[in-house]
Amino acid sequence: MRIFPILGWMLFPGCWAVTGPGAVRGPPGGSVAVRCRYQTGYEDYHKFWCREGALEGGGLFCSNGIHIVETDGSEAEVTRDRVSIRDNHTQRVFTVTLEHLTRADAGTYHCGVVRTALPDLRDTVEVTVSPANSSPTPTKRSSSATVQPASSSPSISTSLWTTAEKGKSSFSTNQDTTASESQLSNVHFLLLFIWKVPIFLCIIWVNIRYRKNSREMPDRPAPS
Repeated sequence: MRIFPILGWMLFPGCWAVTGPGAVRGPPGGSVAVRCRYQTGYEDYHKFWCREGALEGGGLFCSNGIHIVETDGSEAEVTRDRVSIRDNHTQRVFTVTLEHLTRADAGTYHCGVVRTALPDLRDTVEVTVSPANSSPTPTKRSSSATVQPASSSPSISTSLWTTAEKGKSSFSTNQDTTASESQLSNVHFLLLFIWKVPIFLCIIWVNIRYRKNSREMPDRPAPS
């Protein structure tokens, strides 16, 4: 998991002093260039390129502790087999070039700066080896054109298309009408519960109160 290297690097000052491209891609048999930048003050330090170890510190160290290629602190290019490295002190960038790529070259690598008595500064780079996307070959058309006799098929196609469009329009209209009726029904349903039901309940309540008061009211004596 990448969380362990990140937590490990955060424990050391200058852990972001080297930054790489993150990921590069190249075709089999081709080449790829990796540019890694470093901060001011590390111009004369050795720069290196190595493959990430599978078990060594969860990705904090190189595989078997071996640097595939490493500079001597100068700007001179160093080449080993199919890999070369060159430093540029002015731009503070060192470039690693991998040539004649194979499927076995794919994986996670480190580009970094060697430090004495301190952990090396490094960044991870994912190298992918895959063929380039091939575009489809355009189909060649014959230079000679065949003239076909006129037929009634275009008019038939036009008539069918017109009929289909009318049917589609009618279907859309029916859908719109159905949707409108559904919306009106929903509005009526809401009004029923918001206004009509309370009013109806109030009428019933007033009627009940009126009858109750009529029963409790005593009969008045007739005038003499």
